[in-house]
Formats: sequence, C-alpha cells, structure tokens
Amino acid sequence: MKRSSQIGTQTDKSGLVSPRQVFAHQTWIEFILGHKLLRPLADLLTTGKFLERLAVLFFSLGVLVTLIYAIARPAYNWDMVAYVATALEDEYPNTNALHAETWKLINAGASEAQRYHLKQSNTYNLHQWENPEDFRSQLVMYRIKVGYIALLNVLEPIVGLVHATRLLSLVPSLVFGGLCLWWLWREQALQGAFLLFPLLLLAGYLSVTLVVTPDMLVSSISLIAIYCVYRKHDWSAALLLLLTVFIRPDNFVLIIALTISAFLFGWKRWPMVLTFFGALVVMSVMTKTVGHPGWWPHFYFSTVHIQNSMTDFHPAFSFAAFAKGYLRGVAVSFLDNDWPFLCMLLLATWAMLYRAGFMSGPRVNGLCFAMVIGVLGKFASFPLPDDRYYFVFIAGLMLLLISAWKPQFQIMALTKRS
Repeated sequence: MKRSSQIGTQTDKSGLVSPRQVFAHQTWIEFILGHKLLRPLADLLTTGKFLERLAVLFFSLGVLVTLIYAIARPAYNWDMVAYVATALEDEYPNTNALHAETWKLINAGASEAQRYHLKQSNTYNLHQWENPEDFRSQLVMYRIKVGYIALLNVLEPIVGLVHATRLLSLVPSLVFGGLCLWWLWREQALQGAFLLFPLLLLAGYLSVTLVVTPDMLVSSISLIAIYCVYRKHDWSAALLLLLTVFIRPDNFVLIIALTISAFLFGWKRWPMVLTFFGALVVMSVMTKTVGHPGWWPHFYFSTVHIQNSMTDFHPAFSFAAFAKGYLRGVAVSFLDNDWPFLCMLLLATWAMLYRAGFMSGPRVNGLCFAMVIGVLGKFASFPLPDDRYYFVFIAGLMLLLISAWKPQFQIMALTKRS
C-alpha cells in the first residue's frame, strides 16, 4: 500500500488520508488550532497578555458570583444570633429584653426554614431559644471579639445589626479577592489566577463569605499583613497583625508563626517580637475585661461537650476529655473538611518548586514555613475542624507558591509532524 509522505501514515484505497489516521498522530486541539484558517486566531488567543486578561476576568467573575450568591441567599447561622445579642448587651441590660430584641431582629430577616434551624433544629438551639438566662451566659465566648463587636455597633445606626453582620463578611471578601489579584499582578503571575480561584473555593472561600463570623474580616487583614512581610514592610505588618487580635484573639497563632520564622530565616525580629508581646497584653486585658472563662472551659465547650449554660462552668482538667477533643477534631477534619488535604498538596508543591529552583530567598520560604506551622499551631491550640479557621494560612501559602512559580499557559507554536 502507498504511504503518505506528508504525515507518515497509510492512505486508504482512494489514496486519501482518513481522519482516524490523522488523529492517531495529532490531537483534535492540535488539528483545529493548527489549521491555516484558524492559526491567526489561535495565536491571538494564546498570547500571554490575552491569557492574563482572561485570568483576571475569570477570577473577578468568580469573586462577583460568590458575592451575588451570598447576598441572594444569606446564611443565618447560630453565631449571627450570638453576635447580634452581644452587640445589644449594653443597650439591653435586662436579660429577657435582650433575648426578645435579639430574636425580633433575627426573625425579621430570616425565612421560616432559617428560623426553624436557629430555634429548633437541635436540643442546644431549642434550649437557648427558650431560656434567656442561659442564652446570655453563652455570650461570654463572643464578647472576647472586642473589635468585631465594636464594628457592629458602629454600623448599626447605618444598616442595622443583622445587615452589619453580613456586611462584615461581604466587604472583606471583596477586599480579599482584590488583594489576591493585586498580589499576582505585582509578582507578574496573573495567569496563576486560573489556579487560585478553584483552590480558594476548596479552601472555603464561599463558606467563609456566607457565614456570619469575624473570619473573613480577619483573613483579609491578615493577608494584607502577610503581603507586607513579603514586601519587607515589617512594621506595617506588625500593626495590622496587632489589630487582628482585637477582632479575633486566636489570630495570635499567626503572630507566633511569623515570629518564629523571623528568627529562623533572618528577618527583622523586633517588629514581630513587639507584636508578640503586645498581643499577649491585649489578650490578657480583654479576657479579664469581658470575663472570658479561659482556654480550658472554652476548649471543653467547643470540642468535648457543648453546654447549655456557661454560668460558673469551670470543669476540672481531664486528659481523657483533652484527648477526646483532639480525636474528634482529627476525625471531623478529615471526614468533612478539605484543609488537611490542601495543606498536604501545598507542602508537596512547595517541595517540588524548591527542588526546581523556583523558591529562592529567605522571605518566601520563611513565609511558607510560617503558613504551615500556623495551620498546625491553630489546630494544636484549639482542634476545631472547620475550613474557615485555617483559611488565611492555606490561602497565603497558595499565593506564595503561585507567585514563585508564575505559571504560563501559552500554547507553543504547533509544528508539522513528519
């Protein structure tokens, strides 16, 4: 049989090359993009500038859709009720009045299904709805977020407390997305946005935007601080990190991680050292001022056994209960959450990029180290399983690795096969 000299494959009886034989040597995409009529368009669409713009559009639309979804389908989680009540405490010293006003505000915006979930979906919620005194006793664990409660009170006259709680998740979510794009742009790694947004979704970006907690607010400020350290603006980072402790005291773990890295990787030490001791003072004063029960009662409540009342709740320390809290945390983390697997994936990526020569300099490697020990430290200090507690560490590590890698998705010019 005759052979085709052009593509090096057999012809059929008519002397023509069959499509099946062509695609044995070329993929469909190679054939289409390599066609002489489509080649100019393919070259245009696969330039670096076009792909960067497409990546920015893709990421921006992802952030926009997330915000639209969060606005259209607001989440009414239990923490929203507690934060609204905590913000109302000074205005309503009477416990029954506080309880009634809190639920009045919540009921006004929640759907019937959401009201049922908040009041009757489990025995704990039902008890808090029916017992004002015990409900107020729970607020001792929320008052510790002094900065967050203060922001709610500032926004209350403008938008109302319920909308304020949602606004403090939505606006930081937008800021977080904008900062991600800014970071990638400054590092000439905009095409990495194609990878970053799906990874952020896996890390919990949507859920952190939806729920009413200080997590997205703290994550956005913390990411700015991490970027400041990355750009060697250590004093600016120190001030921002100290601010986050007022909003969520357990962000102290990030300060510890960065302080350790400053010593190990030779950064300026004084900014992180002073932030470390400043945060200790702030947390000590806030704990005493608001009457927080302390680490062990809070640990027991959150990881061992939930309590209907926190009044005079001071359980004796128990190694069995301590171990139970960690075992529960490990089991639920691996069964229902993604942060452990993402952390392992990013660790492997860091190792491969380091071996390939992409990870150079003490800053980037030190920050990667801080993000990893931050995840471990956060779990070690309080083994809560939800992705939102580790979001900023995972997101920060993603940005550091993508910035170092600077992925390029340009399709190289197709060459004729012989």
